[in-house]
Formats: sequence, C-alpha cells, structure tokens
Amino acid sequence: MKIESSALTHIGLVRTSNEDNFYVNGKIKADNTAVAEGYTDDMIRDSYLYAVCDGIGGESYGELASMIAVKTLALYQSTDIRHTIIEYIRRANKYICDELSKFGDVTSGTTLALLFIKGNKAISYNIGDSRAYLKRKRNLYLLSEDHTEAQHLAKMGVLDEKDTSGHKSNNILTQYMGILPEEMIIEPYVSEEIKLKKNDMLMICSDGLTSMVNDNEIANIMAQNHLPASAIAKELAATAQEHGGRDNTTVIVVKVS
Repeated sequence: MKIESSALTHIGLVRTSNEDNFYVNGKIKADNTAVAEGYTDDMIRDSYLYAVCDGIGGESYGELASMIAVKTLALYQSTDIRHTIIEYIRRANKYICDELSKFGDVTSGTTLALLFIKGNKAISYNIGDSRAYLKRKRNLYLLSEDHTEAQHLAKMGVLDEKDTSGHKSNNILTQYMGILPEEMIIEPYVSEEIKLKKNDMLMICSDGLTSMVNDNEIANIMAQNHLPASAIAKELAATAQEHGGRDNTTVIVVKVS
C-alpha cells in the first residue's frame, strides 16, 4: 500500500494572521507570515500520523496554541497513537494552558483533527470542529463529529441535523484543547477503525474549508482520483477562497494506492 499525502494552509482573504497549523509525519508549518504554505510526503513508513489544528482566541494566542499542539504531537510520532492519544491530549492541553496563563485571563486554545494509519487500517480523532472525511468511490463519509453547541442541540433532538451549519451556535465550541483540566475532561470523538481500500482518499481540515465549501463540492473535488494529493489540496483551499475565504483554511489530503 502506497500513501501519498499533501498539506496546504492558507491565510484566507479576511484574516491578517494564520492561526492554523498542520502536522504531516513530523513536519509542521514553517512560516507564520506566509499567505500559503504546503508540504507533500510520499515516503513509505511503518505508520503515518497527520493532524490539523485550528487556533482560537484571536491575536497571537490561537497561533501559539495550535503550534504547541503540533509540536507536542511530534513527541508521539514513533508511538501507536491508538494507545497514546489520551496521554498526548492531556500533555498538549497542559502545555497550552501553562503557556496561556502567562498572558493573564485569556480564553484561547486549538481544535484538533488527527488521522493515524498503520498497515491497512486508519482511524481519526477530533476535538472541536475540525473534521475528517473518507472518500470511497462516489461516496463521501464524515468520520468526525463537531464539538459545537449546534451539534449538541442536534444530538438532543432540539435541532435538526441539516440546520446545524446555519445555526447561530454553530461557531460555539463545546470542547477544545486549552481548557483547564479542573474545568473539563477533554474527550475526543473517535471514528470507527477503517480498513483501507485501493483508491480511498482521506482528508482532514479546519472549519475554514467546511464553513465555505459544502460536502457535495468537497466530494466532487476529491472525486478527481487522477490528480495528485497536492492538486486536490490546492483545489479545496482555492474553492474556499473563491467562496469568500473568511477564515484560515488548512487541509491535508491522503491518497491510498
């Protein structure tokens, strides 16, 4: 099985800084001042680890939180994240809280969408509203579950699932890394383990993509199996900009062949 992956992060058309970050088998965003930055990896490995982190809180705090999250993840590159995910989250969360405490009473943190592949199995984890998808043949499957007030209302039956994206509480996160441990125990959403097949494509992203581009458009772009992962990542990010680019956009596309 060959794995080809490509990450792309873009500042968008409205924001003045990029609070997103990415992690691709040890590689993270290198330039905080760049409008866009990409990275492609097709090395054969025993396992593959990817993450997208979307900093929240504005100014430089969100950027700091997402940077701490991906740098801490590098400490777990050689582990089986299925066994170390909780340790990683608690450790990264503590580092983020400790660092933010230096700035006084600030509310900040980062989301997480994480993808792990070992052998022919894949699994995703998420905290917040960064998402994970699987594209298989003509179908697009959402692997993650948003930690938002709107999604919580939908699970309670108060709100219809199809109305969550436009609901006023859809941008209010119920979980993120950067919450003091005594206030909440962070519990990631865990996907089912997926047995990968030839021509499967996986994607993790920040909400800068999903708030601008609907799932049908995402599916159509990812259906272009003849394109390399880098081209699909660029088209996804470019479509978010064409639709307004109101937020930083980060995507990692993973192709299985």
